[in-house]
Amino acid sequence: MNKALKINSKHNIILLEGDSLVIPKSNSTVYVTGDLYNYEGTGISVPYFERKRANYYINNFAGGYARENNKNRTVVVYPNGSVKRSINYGLFSLSPRVTKGSTIKLMSEEQVEEMEATPLDWNVAIEKTLIKVTGVMSLYLLINRISGGF
Repeated sequence: MNKALKINSKHNIILLEGDSLVIPKSNSTVYVTGDLYNYEGTGISVPYFERKRANYYINNFAGGYARENNKNRTVVVYPNGSVKRSINYGLFSLSPRVTKGSTIKLMSEEQVEEMEATPLDWNVAIEKTLIKVTGVMSLYLLINRISGGF
């Protein structure tokens, strides 16, 4: 603060007419959602604590992990959109650190099931391919005629 108050300091920024000063709202909570033990699918907002990991919030605020849950399926979505999941080291798992405004998602086995492969319908695949090829060829011929290629 002292640097900003000095007259010739580079930290002393002078606002001119038409300048805008935007102060972002600080979100000092963490949202815990997913298949929670005590909350039947609803989420809860809890206060942020420095240097705590996702399992701290789940154990202390959400009633812990349900039987169907796997600690390795814990995901943290950060305010900037990046996502980290728990890392499994064999005998134990390490959940990601949490920052202010993060969302902790706890997924059950049912939510993580892989999608079943559907059989390929060759008629539909060939039809879609021919439609795309016809469109590209029509565009090529149109551009060629306009530019005097024929």
